[in-house]
Amino acid sequence: MATKTSLLMGDGLRRSATNTPAKLAATDRFREITYGELNARVNQLANGLLSLGIGKGDDVAVMVGNRIEHLEILFAMAKIGALAIPLDIKWKALELGSVLDFFKPRALILQSDCVQELEMARKIHALSFLRPIVASGLSYGGLLDGQSSAEPPVEVHEDDPFAVLLTSGTTGFPKGCLATHRTFALHCINNAIEKGLGGHDKALLSSPIYFNAGRSFTLGIIYFGGTMILHERFDAEEVLKTIEREKVTYIGAVPTMCERMLHVLGSRAYDTSSLRCLAITGGKVHPTVLEDLKTRLTPNIYRTYASTDSGQMAISKPADLAAKPNAAGKPVWCVELRILDDAGNPVKVGEAGEIVCRSPLATHGYYKNPEATGASFRDGWFYTGDLGYFDEEGYLFVAGRKKDMVKSGGISIYPLEIESVLYGHADVLEAAVIGVPDPKWGEAVKAVVVLKPDSVLQGEELIRFCKERLSSYKIPKSVEIRSSLPHTEVGKVNKVKLREMVLAEIESAT
Repeated sequence: MATKTSLLMGDGLRRSATNTPAKLAATDRFREITYGELNARVNQLANGLLSLGIGKGDDVAVMVGNRIEHLEILFAMAKIGALAIPLDIKWKALELGSVLDFFKPRALILQSDCVQELEMARKIHALSFLRPIVASGLSYGGLLDGQSSAEPPVEVHEDDPFAVLLTSGTTGFPKGCLATHRTFALHCINNAIEKGLGGHDKALLSSPIYFNAGRSFTLGIIYFGGTMILHERFDAEEVLKTIEREKVTYIGAVPTMCERMLHVLGSRAYDTSSLRCLAITGGKVHPTVLEDLKTRLTPNIYRTYASTDSGQMAISKPADLAAKPNAAGKPVWCVELRILDDAGNPVKVGEAGEIVCRSPLATHGYYKNPEATGASFRDGWFYTGDLGYFDEEGYLFVAGRKKDMVKSGGISIYPLEIESVLYGHADVLEAAVIGVPDPKWGEAVKAVVVLKPDSVLQGEELIRFCKERLSSYKIPKSVEIRSSLPHTEVGKVNKVKLREMVLAEIESAT
C-alpha cells in the first residue's frame, strides 16, 4: 500500500473496487468478474505470494495469455512491489529456457498448457532457481485458499519497478524494457489525454496481452475503471460480432488486423457505430486502407507512432486523417522529438534523419542489459533507429527503419515510400521492399508482394505502375510475387526474416 498519494498501478484497481464494486471489470471465454471481485482476488493472490516468501523486489515471470488471470497476476505483483516479466505463451522450450536463464526470476506463473514446454526447457537449462506456479482453476494450485482479501501490507513507491516489457523484436534476443509504476501509470494517463480512454469505455483486446501494444490500453482500462473484453486470439469476424453485440467503444489493432476486418466487411455489414476509438499501432496504414476503414468500420481512427522502448511518441487523430493521411502525427503531450543526422546534429524541416525521443513514457533501460541500454540511450535520449522528418506544420513523417534503408549506387532509398506506392495498386494485399546484393549498384531494390485473391497481376505490371509514380532510382529492379510474407507476433512484416529467406534463395540458385 502507498503512504501518500502517488502514481501506483494497484491504486487504480483499488479505487474502482471502492467506487464501483459491482461494475463489470473484465470478461474472457471462461468467466466474467466485477471490480469488487477482481480486487479481492488480486489481494488474495498478493497475500498468497507473500506467504511463499515472494515480495517486494522479486522478479516473477508470467506465461498466461489473454485471460482474467493475467490481470490478476499483474495487479497482485503491483501491490506487493514485485517485478512482472510477461512472456509469450507460444514460446518453445529453447526460447523459454534461454529467457528464463537470462532473467532468473524467482517464480514463473504459467497456464497449464505451457507446462510441457517448461519441462522441456528444464532439460536444456537447469532453472533450479525457478518456482513454477500453475494458474489452472481459480485457486492457483491452492495459493488463494485461506488468504485474506485485505490490501497487502507492503509499501510500494511510484519509482519502484512494475514490469519488464519484452520487445517483440525481429532479430536476436528480446530486450526487456524496465517500466516503473509511475512510467506505466503515465502510459494510462497518456491514453486518457490523447484518446479519451476512461471508465466510460468498453474495450476489446484480441492481440497478445504480453506485448506492450495490447497491455498498455488493457491495463489503462482497469486503471480507470472501464470494462475489458479479452479474446485469446484475433478472429476478424468474431471481433466484428463482439463490437456489434457488446457495443464496444475502444479497440486496438495493427494494420494487418484492420485489413482482415475490411475483408470480412466486404461481404457482410456489422453495426460498429459504438466505436469511438480505433487505435492503430505497429506500422504504417496506407491511405486506401484508411479510407476503407473510415467508411466501413469507423471514422474515429487514432494512429500512434510508438515502440515498447519509448512508449507513444506521436499520434494522428481523426481530424488529421484527411489533411495528413501519410503523417505519423504530432508528438504526444509529454514527449520531445528531434531529427538528427549521422553526426548527431539537428536537420532542417523536411530533411530526413534519425528520430530520437526524450519522454517520461520511455523505458528506464534494458533490464540486466547495460550494453543494450548504452547503445540506444544517450544523455536521456532514446535513439529509435527510425528515419523521419517534420513538415512545416510540425507533423512527423516516418520514412522507415535506418537499417532497412537501401543504398543503391550511393543513393539512400527508403523502402516505406516504395511500399506506399505498391499498396496503391488495387491488386496488392501486402508488400515489402528490401535491398539485395547487386554487382553494379551495391544493392538493388526488390519488392516482394502478396496479391489479393484471384488476382493474376504480373511483376512487370507492378514495375510499370511504379515507373509512373516514382523517380527512376526508386523503381524496383525486380518484383517477386509470393503467397505470404513472414510476420512478427504483433503483425508487422518481418523484414529481417524475409531478407534472410530471399538471400538464401539467391545463394542456392547460384
